[in-house]
Amino acid sequence: MMTLTRHRHSFSLVEVTLALGVASFCLLAVFALFPTGVAVNQISLQQTSDTTLARGIALDLSVTPKTVPQTIQASPRYGIPIPVTGMASHTLFLKDDGTISGAIDSDANASLDPRYRATITFMAPSSASYKSAVGVRVLLTWPALADKSAGTAPSKYLGAYEVLTSLNRN
Repeated sequence: MMTLTRHRHSFSLVEVTLALGVASFCLLAVFALFPTGVAVNQISLQQTSDTTLARGIALDLSVTPKTVPQTIQASPRYGIPIPVTGMASHTLFLKDDGTISGAIDSDANASLDPRYRATITFMAPSSASYKSAVGVRVLLTWPALADKSAGTAPSKYLGAYEVLTSLNRN
């Protein structure tokens, strides 16, 4: 007579321990990536904000109406004067939302909570009779309070974004 023997198929305690060890090692690697992902997301948001502000300043300058005869005109949103001839530079301190923190070409005021410093440099033709486009460089730096003086070029900033454009003032 034959007896039927049943073999039980199951995991041993050693196999379960090894499986848990491998799974915990993989989860640890995945969780270690979260801080990197958060940091990259914050950098991406910062770059998007910088691009929007710098291009907004350039757009504000480009929609400034021309006059005949040419005279110095101020941009509609930020009030940046566009020179007719020669080189000129202006400084704005901006808040997070893009509004001006203080007056144009004035030093930064910590109580007004500026986040960005915008340095706008114009390269206009040397003569008013010479018809040419006005070159514009918009340098956006942060934090704004790193370089508080509007009269000096920024040098202590942590980050920067630059836009180069030209304005047809003919």
